[in-house]
Amino acid sequence: MASNIKLGNAARSAACDGIVDRLDGGTIRIGTAAPPTNPGDADSGTTLGTCTFGTPAFGAASSGVATANAVTSDTSADASGDAGHFRFKTSGAVVDIQGTAGNSGDAPDMTFDNKSIVAGGTIAISSITVTVPIQ
Repeated sequence: MASNIKLGNAARSAACDGIVDRLDGGTIRIGTAAPPTNPGDADSGTTLGTCTFGTPAFGAASSGVATANAVTSDTSADASGDAGHFRFKTSGAVVDIQGTAGNSGDAPDMTFDNKSIVAGGTIAISSITVTVPIQ
């Protein structure tokens, strides 16, 4: 079956806003190893740290792209290890978005300046965007 459906910018932005609005006051779990197969699966790997979204977590989407407002850093990482994945959770701990994490050379979904996290150190996230594609 062909799949030539395309979304207009207003629809993309509405869909994106619907997704990111669920993250208000939620968290970003940074873990080692690969992400679980599906967002509904239990956390995997070791939790390196948890950053927190504000309320609202994101500004209004434009052309299907929403940019996060300031994210609160984790100023005392839980464990040492290499970041391998992230999970965006609602304030009720439901995982809505997950992906890979690492250095730019790893071609991850979330890029860290240094993926090696040290226990007790700070995990800071400078920017996040979420995009609903045209197709």
